[in-house]
Amino acid sequence: MSRTSRLIDRRLAKALVFLQALMIPLAAIMAWLIHDGVAAMSAALGALVCWLANLYFSWQSFRTAGARASRQVLSNMYRGMLGKFGIVIVGFILILSNVKPLSPAALFCGFILVQTMSWVAPFWVSRLQKRV
Repeated sequence: MSRTSRLIDRRLAKALVFLQALMIPLAAIMAWLIHDGVAAMSAALGALVCWLANLYFSWQSFRTAGARASRQVLSNMYRGMLGKFGIVIVGFILILSNVKPLSPAALFCGFILVQTMSWVAPFWVSRLQKRV
């Protein structure tokens, strides 16, 4: 992988993490407008868990790059996925067992809202690149 494409990949990953971070307060505001403060806090916590997991995965995945380091890149991706899964599981366990009052529906909606950015953002980026 050339230096240029490595930088592009890192920039895309950073942009995705930034967009997901913007969704945390948006999830809280939407839940507060729809329901109440408990739902807002729950949605923010769910969004935060998803964002932290994706942040870890991005950091782990883009630590190394290049054709010579392909085995290390693959290993980092596996570590990133395992860490992401662990962060989500531990995060939900901690939240569900310690946060009272809690709205489980808002918690999972906040999580899903941030996760959808992983699916939607690549389409936005490709549309923006076609316009340029």
